[in-house]
Amino acid sequence: MKKRSAYVQKHLAIGLLFLASACSKMQKDLTSQTDTVKLSALKMATGPQANLNYGDTILNVTYEDGTLNSGITGVNPTNATASDAAVIVSPGATTLNHAIAHKVVYGDSGYNSDGNWRSESDAQPILAARYFPGDERRYEFSVLLKDWPVWTEGDPTNESNLFQLKVSGGENVPLMIRAQKNTLRIRYQDVSAKTILTDLHPYVNQWIQFRIDVLWATTNTGYIRTYMKLPGQSDFVLADQKPAYASFTGDVNAGNFGYIKWGLYVVPPNSTRTVYHDDIRIINLNQAPTTTGLIWGNSVPDANPAYLDGPYTIVSNITNPTAYNNTSHVYIHPKIKYQAPQNIVYVNSTSPAPNPADNVAGTPRSDFSRSTLSAAGLSGGAPGPGGRYLVSSWANATSASTPSAFDPTEYYEFNLEPVSGYYFNFSDIKFTVLRGGTTHPNTFVLRSSIDNFATNIAAPVTISGTTTPTPISFNASALTNINTAVTFRLYAYGATATSGSTSVGVNDFQVDGQVLPTP
Repeated sequence: MKKRSAYVQKHLAIGLLFLASACSKMQKDLTSQTDTVKLSALKMATGPQANLNYGDTILNVTYEDGTLNSGITGVNPTNATASDAAVIVSPGATTLNHAIAHKVVYGDSGYNSDGNWRSESDAQPILAARYFPGDERRYEFSVLLKDWPVWTEGDPTNESNLFQLKVSGGENVPLMIRAQKNTLRIRYQDVSAKTILTDLHPYVNQWIQFRIDVLWATTNTGYIRTYMKLPGQSDFVLADQKPAYASFTGDVNAGNFGYIKWGLYVVPPNSTRTVYHDDIRIINLNQAPTTTGLIWGNSVPDANPAYLDGPYTIVSNITNPTAYNNTSHVYIHPKIKYQAPQNIVYVNSTSPAPNPADNVAGTPRSDFSRSTLSAAGLSGGAPGPGGRYLVSSWANATSASTPSAFDPTEYYEFNLEPVSGYYFNFSDIKFTVLRGGTTHPNTFVLRSSIDNFATNIAAPVTISGTTTPTPISFNASALTNINTAVTFRLYAYGATATSGSTSVGVNDFQVDGQVLPTP
């Protein structure tokens, strides 16, 4: 998949700026959206972050220094000119000391800006706070409707915007939180709307907290999920969601980018409205590593993962790359498609027969067998020595001086597939292998389904060791922008034995590279 040049240029520009203060990091998993995330209140500077980690705070506007821009260069308090269009008030939300109040008086030019009755803050100049397709972000803010009047039948029905996720260039607004009549509503870029609070008046002059998680996408691969926490509620509750949704409007190649606004936009005729905001945060939710690292690692610590009855249960730390080692663990990148019980039983064997209960918890699909190969070795009287996948019956040589040739039907196989919206950049693929004797296969080749297994990914690797585990590695850096399932096959050949059964084992394997969001 080709990346858009503007997207790349955006990230190159970001990399030239310096982040003046460290980011706070989440220590807990965000996959359960009802969990309350504790984030430290760090003041962010204008420099965007070139290497975001999952859970990093990109922007944090707390107003605790008592200024209208919260001490952050690039936060614009308002374009309205009235002296009280934007002021600092106390107390703020969540027992903090300060918040910002935006006020609009209909008919007074001091409260008219950008072509309408509005007083809004924005973070448009802060490059780190902008969003583009492929970005996965969390937006948080607290809002208080100050002395908000009750709407009665016959009153104007104008909707007042309290928060906006906008796209530059006049594109449709992806999301707005609005007050209309006596309700709170969400309005989306496709002009659909959802009432999320049917009567806001029990909560007037009280802080309401919002959390909005978004995967920005120009196709129906994105999402928007809005959570709300009302006074008295102990946690956030899902208010509405747009799954499989084209969340980003506009075209980055035309210069469009996303940014946030908060304040007050549009009030009913001949009225005055005031709204408070506090704790405006943007948090990175992209989980992919920004540098090359382990994508999948699988070790063979016991005798039964490939073809013995009974489950393979080494599943602790399955998504913790630092816990992986090549004697005791499995690691799966969180953006690889994952099914808890994946059957890698010796599928073509009759002794022992395949058993659906034979599975490896948490691995992508793997098949360590061919119709011409069979289980080899013994461990406790059963096939499969501890600590390796071992299969035999590889092709023999026609003569002792003519090693067996490459055979496309004999191989170890495994499959990796990214989740929707992500792609692979592979770097290298490593194995620890061994062979049953000095006349057994000693040459290894790796191929992939990208070209239907037609060519070698890298040069063949030949080893001299026998029953001693030997590391081998293949440079797979030519395989980039892979956003579909890919199958790898490790072939072994080069046996000099002219009769008898030859065997090859795999002790462990590691796939390195990147799993990145599709721009």
